[in-house]
Amino acid sequence: MAANLENSSSSFDAFMESAWTAHGERPDDVAAQLADALTLPQDAAQLQRFASLATHVYGEHLARWRDGVVLLDRLRTTPAFDGGGDAMRALDCHVATLRHAAGDADALDALARDDRAAALAAAASALAGRQAFERAIDAYAAACALAAAGIPKDSPANRALAVGGNNLATALEEKRDRTPRETQAMLDAAQSALVHWRIAGTWVQEMWAHYRLARSRLCAGDAQGAIDSAVHCIALCDTNHAPPFEFFFGYAALALARRAAAENAAFEDARTRALALYESLADDERPLAAADLAAIESPAPGT
Repeated sequence: MAANLENSSSSFDAFMESAWTAHGERPDDVAAQLADALTLPQDAAQLQRFASLATHVYGEHLARWRDGVVLLDRLRTTPAFDGGGDAMRALDCHVATLRHAAGDADALDALARDDRAAALAAAASALAGRQAFERAIDAYAAACALAAAGIPKDSPANRALAVGGNNLATALEEKRDRTPRETQAMLDAAQSALVHWRIAGTWVQEMWAHYRLARSRLCAGDAQGAIDSAVHCIALCDTNHAPPFEFFFGYAALALARRAAAENAAFEDARTRALALYESLADDERPLAAADLAAIESPAPGT
């Protein structure tokens, strides 16, 4: 029996790894695979992981909101769904996320306050991924308002708010024709992500939240604010003896901020450190750093 359970767990983990790897380029295929694999989860924890991926694929990638709800409801009939509170709560929240994103005004009514916040934050992330920015901004603002009214520190909503804020800020950074409202929402989302990662994450997530805030501030034209966030990012790396990968992004963000502030000598120093760190990255890490590397490769004007 123990061997069978181990094999089942290995099969599930292999399926999830493959699905996450493929979903960005082949979301329709992964959606079909998910629909055919409803009995693959063996317990409530696996079921929740499966439901998270299904919500992401059917929502953000495909905008098949209703189909996603049907699939999630089918999970309630599988052996892995034990009717326990955590599994029930997670499925209810995922269903509410998809229903809200689909425009269902009653989607959140049955949820507790922190679960409403979690569903709204997840919906904001999905809508931002679909470039429905006005609705995404409204959803995330509503999530933050619920959180400000008070949610438990151990609530999954804190992680949802952190992820949602990061994703909304990132999507808005990439939008070249931001309105003033969108620029402010970008900054607010990045700041909120930092606040909630401090509650729900580790120093690594907090470090990346500082990086995100630095990039958002840079996009908003706040060079000094970006410098401050990048310095905090690097300080966390120092304190926690981070590997070169995290350090590289901290110094890349600092270099971009120093250049924007016309601090050319300081830019060159941060750029030199980042380039040296890039050389020590593993081969599989370098593609992840390519965009930041390209952004800092040019020297400061006049040098």
